[in-house]
Amino acid sequence: MQRLAEPVMSICSANSAVELQLALQLGVERFGFQSYNLSFRKKDRREFMSQPTITSWSNEDLARYADEGWVDRDPLLELAGRPTAPMAWTPAQWSSSAEHAAYGRYIASTGIVSGATAPLDQRADTLSAITALSFIAGPRSRSDAYAIQILGQIAVTRAAVLGIPGADIAGFQHLRRLSSRQMDILQWVAHGKSNADIAVIVGASKRTVDYHVAEILRKLEVASKAQAAAIYSSR
Repeated sequence: MQRLAEPVMSICSANSAVELQLALQLGVERFGFQSYNLSFRKKDRREFMSQPTITSWSNEDLARYADEGWVDRDPLLELAGRPTAPMAWTPAQWSSSAEHAAYGRYIASTGIVSGATAPLDQRADTLSAITALSFIAGPRSRSDAYAIQILGQIAVTRAAVLGIPGADIAGFQHLRRLSSRQMDILQWVAHGKSNADIAVIVGASKRTVDYHVAEILRKLEVASKAQAAAIYSSR
């Protein structure tokens, strides 16, 4: 988590779309990746790949992907439409599957050595995910994929603050839905405290704090404490 602190702060401090794109780029590089593509709440696969919210992929890369017909065959897009754990992967993993062998050969042909894909939202009617790619050999773990997910969630929240099209998080308006106790708890969440720590600070049981944190996420319509904290810090 220590490696996350600096890139998270940089993302939260971005004051323009360009600064946000650069901050997210430096963040994924911290975890061994060289490029990324983030799409949030897209209505279908084609919109997800043709109109990303924030990306470092070139128009040529996106055009080649579309021209070769991968929109309807990309197994990674299945992760964007359902709440599931982040995934670290390699082309070899896909090539070993009879169903996705062609996809494995395609991504290997682009020079991709490994990647991480993480869903960013829990809504079942839209697609939201970030994929980070590495072209350099090196170990990639599930913890790296979780870090990419957190960076993506924070980036979406900051994009909403900056008014970047496609980042339609309404959490800022929804802060008024929180009770005074929940605002107090959210303040400590934003300061990086664990639920157990917060329970001691506010004089409540951890079970009570767990309940309030779950309610905070539900009321703000976000998927993680990191997003909730970013909303509080950017208000």
